Formats: sequence, structure tokens, C-alpha cells
Amino acid sequence: MGGFMSAVAILAYSGGLDTTLSLKKLINDGFDVTTVTVNIGDERNWEEIREKAISQGASEALVFDLRQEFADDFVAHSLRGGVLYDDKYPLATALGRPLMAKKLAEVALDKSARTVAHGCSGKGNDQLRFEHTVKYLYPGVSVVAPIREGQVKRSLSKSFQESLNTPKSDSLGVYSIDENIWGRSIECGVLEDAWEEPPEEIYKVTNPVDRTPAEGLDMEIEFAAGLPIALDGVSYSFLEIIELLNKTGGLHGVGRIDMIENRVVGIKSREIYEAPAAVILHTAHSELESLNLSKGQIRLKRIVSGEYADLIYQGFWYTSMHKDILTYVRSTQSAVSGKVKIRVKKGHVTVLGRQSDYSLYDRDIASYEKFDGFESDTAVGFIQLHGLESSVQISKQKKLIFNSTKDFRRIAWA
Repeated sequence: MGGFMSAVAILAYSGGLDTTLSLKKLINDGFDVTTVTVNIGDERNWEEIREKAISQGASEALVFDLRQEFADDFVAHSLRGGVLYDDKYPLATALGRPLMAKKLAEVALDKSARTVAHGCSGKGNDQLRFEHTVKYLYPGVSVVAPIREGQVKRSLSKSFQESLNTPKSDSLGVYSIDENIWGRSIECGVLEDAWEEPPEEIYKVTNPVDRTPAEGLDMEIEFAAGLPIALDGVSYSFLEIIELLNKTGGLHGVGRIDMIENRVVGIKSREIYEAPAAVILHTAHSELESLNLSKGQIRLKRIVSGEYADLIYQGFWYTSMHKDILTYVRSTQSAVSGKVKIRVKKGHVTVLGRQSDYSLYDRDIASYEKFDGFESDTAVGFIQLHGLESSVQISKQKKLIFNSTKDFRRIAWA
């Protein structure tokens, strides 16, 4: 007698509570589950996670080391784009999701699976990032979120953990934590009180300021076309530079971010991030752009960077809009080559100097000590032209502008 063939489901699996619960629910629903675990920089025992998935009923547990791809094809674009969501968050988690979702879609296609699953809740942003990406790359596939169905409450985590017979791995079980090479995010627990100072126990890669070295550290970062290629004259891969700066910056307390974040679903959330390398490299990169790009380029780049951050945050990585933005960003970075000298000390990144063969800064022109390359007499004509429009408006609309009073000195510009 022929056996019943179960439907195959591909599950994004971290080994944590939510994805383990999702695994159990999928199995209970009759699915033959293959788990997909992606390493993009979280320091964990990946073989242990694979074994846990098998022990909880997965028919196959796949683990992929994608740190290099994540650095070169995702983080690199965000750095060159100057991408900071709400002007603070370097989008570490948001950047990792489209890569994870891409791998889910690839495995699902390889196995002809018609169902892909993730462990996101109905309140978070990751559900958008996973589902948009999977459906872009694998049209027609069914995407499910087992714990979103009926909206499992995280406050019940203890009873769920006990029912799964898998003890919590550490004292941080009350928090929701995600980590990769570009940053570490922490939320939930006492952090949901926006007035409370974050407990020191949540931090892993950054020292508190009172436990950082008394002396700061100066370093020189060299960029080529918008990406770092060397530290203090020694060449490294982009991934290696990120890893080195995470250690150095974390030692000196650099990279802690505490912010109220505007989620896609309309909820404000309190988020804590640790991102030493991201903070250092964004600071240095922005400084080099200020040296090499024109005022107009910098102004437009800031607008595009904001749009780019929103696009990534909302999960639209694999879209034509992203392709268009990336074309513009790449064009702006052609001249962003040079060196930036910085100091990391007591939680701060200070720019000490910058230089480039493409620098638009000309000391001879800028100096107040001499007028080489700049005729001072031309300033008179420039001033007249620069103020021409406002002069004409004052002459024609003086009564409107000064509220029909003759004594303009008493006007309060409210």
C-alpha cells in the first residue's frame, strides 16, 4: 500500500522560540518541513541549531554561511547609499531579511515546495520583508506565518518553551534579539518602557563608557568608490573591515543606539541597537562625500538616502525602484575615494582629517590669507547678483512684507 506524501514546507529557522514553535505547528498541520538557517554574522553554534531542528521534527535542516554575500551585495549598497532609517538605524536586520528570503525561495524552488514559512508576528516589520521578497522571486508560492495565526503572545514564552522541552539558552530569553555583521538589535521586555534606561545585560558587543580604555584609538580608513578597502594602510576585504571595526569600536563603547522607531505597520517601538562598524563607517564615508561631492550632489543624495532607507525598511529590495536608486548611488560614488582619519574614544567617533585626489576643497581658494585663483573684486558683483531677486521683491512689495508699517525695526518675524 502506497504511503501518503506530505506537502513540503520550507521554514526560515533561527533555533529560537518563535521559529521552533512554527516548526512544531507546521508538522502538526501535516507538512514535511525543511528548515533553512542563514549565518550572516550571529556568533552561534550552527551545528547545534541544525541538530535542534532535526530533534524537533524537521526532515532536513540546511545551514548556509552567507556572510561574504551579505557584506558585498547588501551592506555595501547601504553604506554607499548613506542609508540610515530615521537618521539613526543602519538597517542591519532589515538588510539581512531579503538575503534570507532569497535563500528560502531558492530552496523552495529546488525542492518544488509550494509553501514557505517564517516565524514573524503580526506587529513586526519582518513579515513584510520576508513575504515581499519570497513572492517577488517565487510567484505563486504560499507564504505562511504559523505564530501570526491567532497572534501568539510573547508573554506566554515560558509555557511554550516548556511544552517544546527545549530550555532557554540564556537569561536574555525575555528579549527579542537579532544579530548580524552590520548590527545587533534588541527589543521587548523592560525596553518597552521608553522611560527606562536599558539594562547593561542586553549589550554584547559594546562596552559601557565607564569601562572603555582611557586612551582613544586613532585610525585611518581608506575608501575606493565609496567602500573601505584598508585600515591604517593594510588592505582587507569589506567583511574583514566590518569585523575588525566591530571589535575596535565595541571596545571603545562606540555604536549604541537607543531610538523610538516608526514601524511600517504604524506602531512606534523602542529599539536598541549595537552597530560599532556601521557607525564608524557611515561617519567616515559621509565625511569623504562632504570633501568630494558638490553641494548639489550632497543635497540630492540626502533625499535619495532617505527614500532608500524607507525602501529597505519596508522590504522592497527586489524592485525596479531599488534598481533605479542603486544606479544613482553607484554614479555618486565614482569620486568617493580617499582617506579619513578618525578617533574612537569613550563612545564617540571623531573625524580628525580627510584627504583625496578628487577633493573639491582647494586650500588656495578657501584660504583667507591669500586670494590665489579668486579675484576679490568679483565679490562685489556677485553680491549684487546674489541679492537681486530679494532686492526687487523688497522694492515692489515693501508694504506687504513689512505689514504696512514704516518702522521695519519693530517687525517680529514670527
